[in-house]
Amino acid sequence: TGLTRQLLIFDGARCPPPLLACLPGMPGRCTDCGAICLQKASDGNYYCDRCWQSWEGSSEQDKSRWSDKAQVARKSQAQVEKEAKIQDATLLQASKEAKKKAEQEAKEKEYWEARRLAEEEMEARRRAEEESEDRRRAEEQQTPVAPAPEGCAVEGSVAEAKVHVVFWGICDLKYDPRLPLRDRVKVLELGDGRASRFSHHGAAIKQRFDDNYCMDPQPLKRGVMVDNKKFTHDTFVECGFGHLRPKQFAYPRRYDTLLADRIRQDLGVPSKGAVVLKLVNRARGAGVVVCPYADLDSTLKRLLMPPVGRALIDWLAEHAPKALTEDRSMEVLAEQQLHYWSNECPLFVVEELVHSIPVALPVKAENSRVATRFEAAGSTGGAAEASEGEVFDGTMRVAFALQREAKDSDHLDIHWIGGYWKLPPQRATGQTDECCKSLEEARARIVSSFNTEDKRTAPVQKEHLMEVYAALTPALPHVFEVKNMSVRELAFSYPDDPNFRAFAMTRCGAALRVNGDFRHCNHVLEQARRIVKFRGIRDANDTPERSVLSYIIRSTGVNWAIYGDWSRALSHFQDALATLGTNASAHYLQGIALQEQQRWSEAVDCHLKAFALDPDFRSPLMALGECWTHLGKYKEAVDACRLCLHLQPDAPVAQFNAGQAIYQQLHSGSFREDELGIRVADLRAQAQHGLEVARAGIPQAWTEIEDEILRYFQEELPDCNSLPRQPVRSWKAYGWRP
Repeated sequence: TGLTRQLLIFDGARCPPPLLACLPGMPGRCTDCGAICLQKASDGNYYCDRCWQSWEGSSEQDKSRWSDKAQVARKSQAQVEKEAKIQDATLLQASKEAKKKAEQEAKEKEYWEARRLAEEEMEARRRAEEESEDRRRAEEQQTPVAPAPEGCAVEGSVAEAKVHVVFWGICDLKYDPRLPLRDRVKVLELGDGRASRFSHHGAAIKQRFDDNYCMDPQPLKRGVMVDNKKFTHDTFVECGFGHLRPKQFAYPRRYDTLLADRIRQDLGVPSKGAVVLKLVNRARGAGVVVCPYADLDSTLKRLLMPPVGRALIDWLAEHAPKALTEDRSMEVLAEQQLHYWSNECPLFVVEELVHSIPVALPVKAENSRVATRFEAAGSTGGAAEASEGEVFDGTMRVAFALQREAKDSDHLDIHWIGGYWKLPPQRATGQTDECCKSLEEARARIVSSFNTEDKRTAPVQKEHLMEVYAALTPALPHVFEVKNMSVRELAFSYPDDPNFRAFAMTRCGAALRVNGDFRHCNHVLEQARRIVKFRGIRDANDTPERSVLSYIIRSTGVNWAIYGDWSRALSHFQDALATLGTNASAHYLQGIALQEQQRWSEAVDCHLKAFALDPDFRSPLMALGECWTHLGKYKEAVDACRLCLHLQPDAPVAQFNAGQAIYQQLHSGSFREDELGIRVADLRAQAQHGLEVARAGIPQAWTEIEDEILRYFQEELPDCNSLPRQPVRSWKAYGWRP
């Protein structure tokens, strides 16, 4: 009924009691009187003989009180142990932070030393190029160079000297040489050069790459990092290059009344300042909102509270039929809110607003507006007129290529290909606060246009370009040397944000489709699905959970579509829409599944909803061109393709669908020259040009049927009308969106 002592066999006379008292299993001090003793009871405490005998001779009531006292002692000891563990954890965390800080300082010191060496190397290269150019000019003046015989290859020609690179890409940044050296360059985002548009002053970059470089058979696969703004930022910080990035914080796409204040506190935004809201996984300016702090709360409420239920049904019924003609240019949020509503990532990021040195507008003739062959008749779009010499807050784009080092294939060398300024529609005011008076004015003065025909560019001064190269030369190779996080690593990353962890795992799982590893991909998607904790209530508060869950379901449907089981794919796309009705990708893919079943009218409805929800999504426009051609609505098909080519002038599928629709329209005799004042000869020329672009862009899709369609436009009228009419062809180049 009482405590039972356990005797410990130990010779305590040989060791000092104070030392032994702190060692487990050694003599200690009596819990009651503090005397040194050698015997421990079963409750884990020491008791001397006198106190133990007093306890044994006491009454049951006293024993109860004594037991309570022992229990309190045990609790006190547990509390001490708990506090000790907390203190140890605090010290361990402080030690980790100190170690991390020391590592960051070492990396930054290494960066500045590498930058100094890069500057010296570039200066030496510049001098060598100038000396070589001077010698070449002197030799040309003294001895004319005889042309090589026709048909003979010149030794050391460009074709033989092409450099094999594992990645070529672009880096958009803000640059201001008036700031301290550490703050002059701020990288905004990275991109793949193969998918980038190099307009006007950047046109020479693409030609320079094609003339001097070619892709390695085993390129770097860094799409997961490049396409995700949070991954890009985290990688820069991890590598010790955080000073090259604007301050960034990520938040769930869930609105609350205190969110604006948290953002202001995190970024340290002044009351008259502004921040930049961005979607994590979108490009071409989609989701980029330069927001004055005064408008931040109302902007967040509008972006983060999409319609649900009946409100969404009514919205789609109103806007989907007029998706191709609706003008959203008068209000910034009219388009940007759609990108937020339809996005599948549970997070958005907020960055500090950074500026560039004012850039003067070059000669007007150099920036003339570019129109596509299929541009809609009567279009007057484009940037606002500006006068030569006006200054702009531009964004610099530099292009680079990465080559594996000859001695160590795990390390990369960087080659710079060129750079130019991309200018926003409106000139800078000279006062940073003045550009932030309204959403519309802030965007017009900060964000450059992403539509080819609206773009305005300018050259970069050579010394500015050299400084940017020197700043990024030590950084970019290291950033790209960091391997993509594996699915196993992602499963234990971002412990404070399981929704983003599930999103990242899904994105990595989607990348497995490239190698045909569908079994592993489906396993990863199932793991990601288990992470998401969805309450089952479909409202604006659950947008992060519903977004990533819809993404997972949609990605599973894509696997079935690629596998060829369109019925199961369609079921998954419908489930994705039931989870997130604003998912533009799921609407588009549902339309594609219906196209595979030749349900053209139903597919048209899906593609119109997809484009209504995401007006930067080109794939639904291409699909509409095909669907309307099959339905005999040739004019609507051509209009959809023209709109797509306004967004992406070199889209081969849109060029083919437009040419094919014109072919069917002319061959059927349904076209009348009085429509929009377009003549048959002009229409034939447009169609022929589009088909030739399509053949060059996707030669593997070209067949004898396409040859006959093209032949119709190559033959003169009326001889071409005697050629047999070809059936409507479908180019199955679907945009899966990883």
